[in-house]
Amino acid sequence: MPVIARCRPWPVMRFDVAIAFLFLSLCTFMPCFAAETIERPSKWIGRVAASDAAFGWPGSGFALYFEGTSLSATLVDTGKNSLEVELDGVPQRLDLQAGQHRYQLADGLRQGAHEIRATRRTEGWIGDTIFVSAETDGSFLPAETPATKLVAIGDSITAGYGLEGVGPGCKFSPGTENQYLTYAAVAARSLGMELTTLAVSGIGLSRTGKNAKTMLDVIDSVTPLRKGVPALPDERVSAVVVNLGTNDFSDNRNPSDFIDEYVKLIFRLRNQFPKAYLYAALGPMMSQKDFDVAEKAIEAVVQASAAKGETRLRYLNLRVKPKDFGCDWHPSRSTNAAMATLLEQAIRADWGPHD
Repeated sequence: MPVIARCRPWPVMRFDVAIAFLFLSLCTFMPCFAAETIERPSKWIGRVAASDAAFGWPGSGFALYFEGTSLSATLVDTGKNSLEVELDGVPQRLDLQAGQHRYQLADGLRQGAHEIRATRRTEGWIGDTIFVSAETDGSFLPAETPATKLVAIGDSITAGYGLEGVGPGCKFSPGTENQYLTYAAVAARSLGMELTTLAVSGIGLSRTGKNAKTMLDVIDSVTPLRKGVPALPDERVSAVVVNLGTNDFSDNRNPSDFIDEYVKLIFRLRNQFPKAYLYAALGPMMSQKDFDVAEKAIEAVVQASAAKGETRLRYLNLRVKPKDFGCDWHPSRSTNAAMATLLEQAIRADWGPHD
Protein backbone atom coordinates (compact mmCIF):
# COMPACT_ATOMS: atom_id res chain seq x y z
CA MET A 1 0.00 0.00 0.00
CA PRO A 2 1.46 3.30 -0.96
CA VAL A 3 2.40 5.58 1.89
CA ILE A 4 0.60 8.88 1.76
CA ALA A 5 2.59 11.81 3.18
CA ARG A 6 0.48 13.99 5.48
CA CYS A 7 1.34 17.65 5.92
CA ARG A 8 1.04 18.93 9.51
CA PRO A 9 -1.44 21.85 9.58
CA TRP A 10 -0.43 25.32 10.89
CA PRO A 11 -1.78 25.97 14.36
CA VAL A 12 -4.84 28.18 14.44
CA MET A 13 -4.08 31.52 16.12
CA ARG A 14 -6.79 33.52 17.88
CA PHE A 15 -7.59 36.80 16.15
CA ASP A 16 -6.86 39.03 19.17
CA VAL A 17 -3.53 37.27 19.76
CA ALA A 18 -2.61 37.73 16.10
CA ILE A 19 -3.32 41.46 16.30
CA ALA A 20 -1.21 41.78 19.44
CA PHE A 21 1.61 39.84 17.77
CA LEU A 22 1.49 42.15 14.76
CA PHE A 23 1.54 45.26 16.99
CA LEU A 24 4.56 44.00 18.91
CA SER A 25 6.32 43.12 15.69
CA LEU A 26 5.82 46.62 14.33
CA CYS A 27 6.98 48.18 17.58
CA THR A 28 10.23 46.24 17.23
CA PHE A 29 11.10 48.43 14.26
CA MET A 30 9.36 51.73 15.16
CA PRO A 31 8.18 53.44 18.38
CA CYS A 32 4.55 52.83 19.30
CA PHE A 33 2.47 55.06 21.59
CA ALA A 34 -1.06 54.52 22.74
CA ALA A 35 -3.27 57.57 22.85
CA GLU A 36 -4.30 58.82 26.28
CA THR A 37 -7.27 61.07 27.05
CA ILE A 38 -7.96 63.09 30.19
CA GLU A 39 -11.04 65.07 31.20
CA ARG A 40 -9.21 67.50 33.47
CA PRO A 41 -5.98 69.39 32.69
CA SER A 42 -2.71 68.64 34.40
CA LYS A 43 -3.06 71.96 36.22
CA TRP A 44 -5.47 74.89 36.29
CA ILE A 45 -4.04 78.38 35.86
CA GLY A 46 -5.53 81.32 37.74
CA ARG A 47 -9.04 81.40 39.22
CA VAL A 48 -11.35 78.82 37.65
CA ALA A 49 -14.64 77.04 38.33
CA ALA A 50 -12.93 73.66 38.61
CA SER A 51 -16.14 71.72 39.31
CA ASP A 52 -17.55 72.91 35.98
CA ALA A 53 -14.18 72.91 34.19
CA ALA A 54 -14.89 76.55 33.29
CA PHE A 55 -12.52 79.50 33.16
CA GLY A 56 -13.47 83.10 32.53
CA TRP A 57 -11.13 85.51 34.32
CA PRO A 58 -8.54 87.09 32.01
CA GLY A 59 -5.33 85.08 32.11
CA SER A 60 -7.04 81.99 33.51
CA GLY A 61 -6.72 78.65 31.74
CA PHE A 62 -4.93 75.33 31.95
CA ALA A 63 -1.58 73.58 31.63
CA LEU A 64 -0.93 70.17 30.08
CA TYR A 65 2.26 68.19 30.63
CA PHE A 66 2.80 65.23 28.33
CA GLU A 67 5.33 62.93 26.72
CA GLY A 68 4.59 62.40 23.06
CA THR A 69 4.59 64.11 19.68
CA SER A 70 1.09 65.62 19.47
CA LEU A 71 -1.72 66.93 21.63
CA SER A 72 -5.25 68.20 21.07
CA ALA A 73 -7.84 69.73 23.39
CA THR A 74 -11.61 69.90 23.14
CA LEU A 75 -13.14 73.17 24.36
CA VAL A 76 -16.54 74.87 24.42
CA ASP A 77 -16.75 78.62 23.87
CA THR A 78 -18.94 81.50 22.74
CA GLY A 79 -16.76 81.98 19.68
CA LYS A 80 -15.53 85.43 20.75
CA ASN A 81 -12.67 84.51 23.06
CA SER A 82 -9.05 83.88 22.21
CA LEU A 83 -6.29 82.07 24.06
CA GLU A 84 -2.56 82.53 24.25
CA VAL A 85 -1.15 79.03 23.80
CA GLU A 86 2.45 78.50 24.88
CA LEU A 87 4.09 75.34 23.56
CA ASP A 88 7.35 74.79 25.43
CA GLY A 89 7.46 78.51 26.14
CA VAL A 90 6.66 79.76 22.62
CA PRO A 91 3.35 81.70 22.54
CA GLN A 92 0.80 81.71 19.73
CA ARG A 93 -2.72 83.10 19.50
CA LEU A 94 -5.69 80.75 19.17
CA ASP A 95 -9.10 82.18 18.27
CA LEU A 96 -11.88 79.93 19.54
CA GLN A 97 -15.00 78.96 17.58
CA ALA A 98 -18.58 78.92 18.83
CA GLY A 99 -19.67 75.61 20.33
CA GLN A 100 -17.61 72.51 21.06
CA HIS A 101 -14.51 71.96 18.93
CA ARG A 102 -11.29 70.02 19.05
CA TYR A 103 -8.12 72.08 18.64
CA GLN A 104 -4.75 70.66 17.63
CA LEU A 105 -2.35 72.39 20.04
CA ALA A 106 0.79 70.45 19.14
CA ASP A 107 1.81 68.15 16.32
CA GLY A 108 4.99 66.71 14.84
CA LEU A 109 7.05 67.28 17.98
CA ARG A 110 10.19 65.41 18.86
CA GLN A 111 9.41 62.52 21.16
CA GLY A 112 9.88 63.68 24.74
CA ALA A 113 8.38 65.75 27.54
CA HIS A 114 6.48 68.92 26.57
CA GLU A 115 4.40 71.62 28.23
CA ILE A 116 1.37 73.49 26.94
CA ARG A 117 -0.11 76.50 28.74
CA ALA A 118 -3.35 77.99 27.41
CA THR A 119 -4.64 81.21 29.00
CA ARG A 120 -7.39 83.65 28.10
CA ARG A 121 -6.39 86.83 26.32
CA THR A 122 -9.95 88.07 26.78
CA GLU A 123 -11.99 88.96 29.86
CA GLY A 124 -14.96 87.38 31.56
CA TRP A 125 -18.04 89.17 30.26
CA ILE A 126 -17.35 87.77 26.78
CA GLY A 127 -18.27 84.32 28.11
CA ASP A 128 -16.72 81.38 29.94
CA THR A 129 -14.61 78.74 28.22
CA ILE A 130 -15.17 75.07 29.12
CA PHE A 131 -12.43 72.43 29.13
CA VAL A 132 -13.88 69.12 27.89
CA SER A 133 -10.86 66.85 27.34
CA ALA A 134 -7.33 66.55 26.01
CA GLU A 135 -5.65 63.76 24.08
CA THR A 136 -2.05 62.92 23.28
CA ASP A 137 -0.45 60.15 21.25
CA GLY A 138 1.80 59.50 24.23
CA SER A 139 0.99 59.90 27.92
CA PHE A 140 0.21 62.72 30.30
CA LEU A 141 2.66 63.65 33.04
CA PRO A 142 2.03 64.88 36.59
CA ALA A 143 1.65 68.60 37.13
CA GLU A 144 4.69 70.58 38.13
CA THR A 145 4.97 71.98 41.63
CA PRO A 146 3.18 75.35 41.73
CA ALA A 147 5.45 78.36 41.68
CA THR A 148 5.15 81.31 43.99
CA LYS A 149 2.15 83.36 43.02
CA LEU A 150 1.25 86.91 42.07
CA VAL A 151 -2.37 88.12 42.16
CA ALA A 152 -3.38 91.13 40.06
CA ILE A 153 -6.66 92.92 40.84
CA GLY A 154 -7.93 95.72 38.67
CA ASP A 155 -10.04 97.17 35.88
CA SER A 156 -9.61 97.34 32.10
CA ILE A 157 -5.92 98.23 32.42
CA THR A 158 -5.17 94.97 34.23
CA ALA A 159 -7.47 93.01 31.88
CA GLY A 160 -5.55 94.19 28.79
CA TYR A 161 -8.39 96.19 27.19
CA GLY A 162 -7.40 97.45 23.73
CA LEU A 163 -3.73 96.70 24.36
CA GLU A 164 -3.14 95.61 20.77
CA GLY A 165 -5.24 98.39 19.24
CA VAL A 166 -3.81 100.74 16.61
CA GLY A 167 -4.38 103.92 18.61
CA PRO A 168 -6.77 105.85 20.85
CA GLY A 169 -9.39 106.15 18.11
CA CYS A 170 -10.13 102.43 17.91
CA LYS A 171 -12.97 100.97 19.94
CA PHE A 172 -12.89 97.84 22.05
CA SER A 173 -13.06 94.43 20.42
CA PRO A 174 -12.08 91.03 21.83
CA GLY A 175 -9.42 90.82 19.14
CA THR A 176 -7.49 93.81 20.54
CA GLU A 177 -7.55 92.61 24.15
CA ASN A 178 -4.54 90.67 25.42
CA GLN A 179 -4.01 89.93 29.10
CA TYR A 180 -0.81 88.04 28.23
CA LEU A 181 1.00 91.34 27.54
CA THR A 182 -0.30 93.32 30.52
CA TYR A 183 2.10 94.73 33.08
CA ALA A 184 1.19 92.06 35.66
CA ALA A 185 1.61 89.16 33.24
CA VAL A 186 4.95 90.44 31.94
CA ALA A 187 6.26 91.00 35.47
CA ALA A 188 5.07 87.57 36.64
CA ARG A 189 6.91 85.78 33.82
CA SER A 190 10.08 87.76 34.50
CA LEU A 191 9.88 86.87 38.20
CA GLY A 192 8.99 83.23 37.57
CA MET A 193 5.67 83.60 39.41
CA GLU A 194 2.29 82.03 38.62
CA LEU A 195 -0.28 84.75 37.96
CA THR A 196 -3.95 85.02 38.91
CA THR A 197 -5.74 88.00 37.34
CA LEU A 198 -9.05 89.27 38.73
CA ALA A 199 -9.97 92.19 36.48
CA VAL A 200 -13.15 93.64 35.01
CA SER A 201 -13.32 96.59 32.62
CA GLY A 202 -15.03 99.64 34.08
CA ILE A 203 -14.99 98.43 37.67
CA GLY A 204 -13.95 100.36 40.77
CA LEU A 205 -14.51 100.40 44.51
CA SER A 206 -16.91 103.27 44.98
CA ARG A 207 -20.65 102.69 45.03
CA THR A 208 -21.22 106.24 43.85
CA GLY A 209 -19.71 105.44 40.45
CA LYS A 210 -21.52 104.52 37.26
CA ASN A 211 -21.39 100.73 37.76
CA ALA A 212 -23.78 98.77 39.94
CA LYS A 213 -21.09 96.28 41.04
CA THR A 214 -17.74 97.00 42.63
CA MET A 215 -14.65 94.84 42.94
CA LEU A 216 -15.74 93.81 46.43
CA ASP A 217 -18.91 92.36 44.87
CA VAL A 218 -17.14 90.13 42.33
CA ILE A 219 -13.72 89.36 43.76
CA ASP A 220 -14.78 85.98 45.18
CA SER A 221 -16.56 84.77 42.03
CA VAL A 222 -15.09 81.64 40.44
CA THR A 223 -15.58 83.33 37.07
CA PRO A 224 -17.01 86.81 36.45
CA LEU A 225 -20.24 85.10 35.33
CA ARG A 226 -20.39 82.45 38.10
CA LYS A 227 -20.76 83.18 41.79
CA GLY A 228 -18.42 81.45 44.17
CA VAL A 229 -17.29 81.31 47.76
CA PRO A 230 -14.51 83.31 49.44
CA ALA A 231 -11.07 82.00 48.60
CA LEU A 232 -9.23 79.97 51.21
CA PRO A 233 -6.00 81.42 52.64
CA ASP A 234 -3.13 80.83 50.23
CA GLU A 235 0.34 81.20 51.70
CA ARG A 236 2.00 80.64 48.32
CA VAL A 237 0.93 84.09 47.14
CA SER A 238 3.97 86.33 47.55
CA ALA A 239 2.55 89.55 46.11
CA VAL A 240 -0.80 91.17 45.30
CA VAL A 241 -1.06 94.26 43.10
CA VAL A 242 -4.30 96.27 43.19
CA ASN A 243 -4.72 98.82 40.40
CA LEU A 244 -8.09 100.44 41.12
CA GLY A 245 -9.24 104.05 41.27
CA THR A 246 -9.25 105.10 37.62
CA ASN A 247 -12.99 104.51 37.25
CA ASP A 248 -13.68 106.01 40.68
CA PHE A 249 -11.87 109.34 40.23
CA SER A 250 -11.87 110.11 36.50
CA ASP A 251 -13.92 113.07 35.23
CA ASN A 252 -13.38 115.11 38.42
CA ARG A 253 -15.08 112.59 40.72
CA ASN A 254 -14.00 112.28 44.35
CA PRO A 255 -16.18 109.56 45.94
CA SER A 256 -16.57 109.81 49.70
CA ASP A 257 -16.72 106.03 50.26
CA PHE A 258 -13.58 105.08 48.30
CA ILE A 259 -11.15 105.02 51.24
CA ASP A 260 -13.44 102.94 53.44
CA GLU A 261 -14.13 100.45 50.64
CA TYR A 262 -10.42 100.16 49.83
CA VAL A 263 -9.59 99.49 53.49
CA LYS A 264 -12.19 96.68 53.45
CA LEU A 265 -10.54 95.23 50.36
CA ILE A 266 -7.10 95.30 51.99
CA PHE A 267 -8.47 93.55 55.08
CA ARG A 268 -10.00 90.82 52.93
CA LEU A 269 -6.82 90.36 50.90
CA ARG A 270 -4.72 90.08 54.05
CA ASN A 271 -6.94 87.25 55.32
CA GLN A 272 -6.71 85.41 52.00
CA PHE A 273 -2.99 85.99 51.40
CA PRO A 274 -1.35 86.17 54.84
CA LYS A 275 2.28 86.22 53.62
CA ALA A 276 1.90 88.52 50.62
CA TYR A 277 3.15 92.04 50.11
CA LEU A 278 0.25 94.19 48.93
CA TYR A 279 0.84 96.94 46.37
CA ALA A 280 -1.79 99.66 46.09
CA ALA A 281 -1.04 100.82 42.57
CA LEU A 282 -2.41 103.65 40.46
CA GLY A 283 -2.00 104.66 36.83
CA PRO A 284 -1.50 105.45 34.06
CA MET A 285 -4.73 106.59 32.32
CA MET A 286 -5.93 109.53 34.43
CA SER A 287 -5.45 113.24 33.95
CA GLN A 288 -2.90 114.76 36.30
CA LYS A 289 -5.62 116.51 38.30
CA ASP A 290 -7.67 113.33 38.81
CA PHE A 291 -4.53 111.31 39.49
CA ASP A 292 -3.44 113.67 42.28
CA VAL A 293 -6.83 113.32 44.03
CA ALA A 294 -6.84 109.52 43.65
CA GLU A 295 -3.23 109.23 44.80
CA LYS A 296 -4.01 111.18 47.95
CA ALA A 297 -6.91 108.84 48.71
CA ILE A 298 -4.82 105.69 48.19
CA GLU A 299 -2.04 107.05 50.38
CA ALA A 300 -4.71 107.59 53.04
CA VAL A 301 -5.69 103.92 52.64
CA VAL A 302 -2.08 102.87 53.26
CA GLN A 303 -1.92 105.06 56.37
CA ALA A 304 -5.27 103.85 57.72
CA SER A 305 -4.29 100.21 57.16
CA ALA A 306 -0.92 100.75 58.84
CA ALA A 307 -2.74 102.19 61.86
CA LYS A 308 -4.61 98.87 62.10
CA GLY A 309 -1.38 96.86 62.08
CA GLU A 310 -0.81 96.30 58.35
CA THR A 311 2.96 96.28 57.69
CA ARG A 312 3.19 94.83 54.18
CA LEU A 313 1.21 97.38 52.18
CA ARG A 314 2.94 99.71 49.73
CA TYR A 315 1.74 102.50 47.46
CA LEU A 316 2.99 101.97 43.89
CA ASN A 317 2.93 104.79 41.33
CA LEU A 318 2.43 103.33 37.83
CA ARG A 319 1.92 106.66 36.08
CA VAL A 320 4.43 106.13 33.26
CA LYS A 321 4.56 108.48 30.27
CA PRO A 322 3.14 106.61 27.25
CA LYS A 323 4.85 106.59 23.86
CA ASP A 324 1.68 105.38 22.17
CA PHE A 325 -1.83 104.17 23.04
CA GLY A 326 -4.15 101.21 22.68
CA CYS A 327 -7.87 101.50 22.03
CA ASP A 328 -9.78 104.26 23.88
CA TRP A 329 -6.52 105.71 25.29
CA HIS A 330 -5.68 102.51 27.14
CA PRO A 331 -2.07 101.48 27.83
CA SER A 332 -0.29 100.00 24.82
CA ARG A 333 2.18 97.12 24.79
CA SER A 334 5.12 99.46 25.41
CA THR A 335 3.34 101.25 28.27
CA ASN A 336 2.52 97.92 29.91
CA ALA A 337 6.15 96.88 29.57
CA ALA A 338 7.25 100.04 31.39
CA MET A 339 4.66 99.43 34.12
CA ALA A 340 5.87 95.83 34.44
CA THR A 341 9.38 97.07 35.17
CA LEU A 342 8.10 99.22 38.05
CA LEU A 343 6.07 96.34 39.52
CA GLU A 344 8.94 93.90 39.18
CA GLN A 345 11.34 96.30 40.88
CA ALA A 346 8.94 96.74 43.79
CA ILE A 347 8.51 92.99 44.27
CA ARG A 348 12.23 92.29 44.01
CA ALA A 349 12.93 94.98 46.58
CA ASP A 350 10.70 93.19 49.07
CA TRP A 351 11.14 89.54 48.17
CA GLY A 352 14.19 89.30 45.95
CA PRO A 353 14.25 87.20 42.75
CA HIS A 354 11.81 84.28 42.40
CA ASP A 355 13.62 82.48 39.57
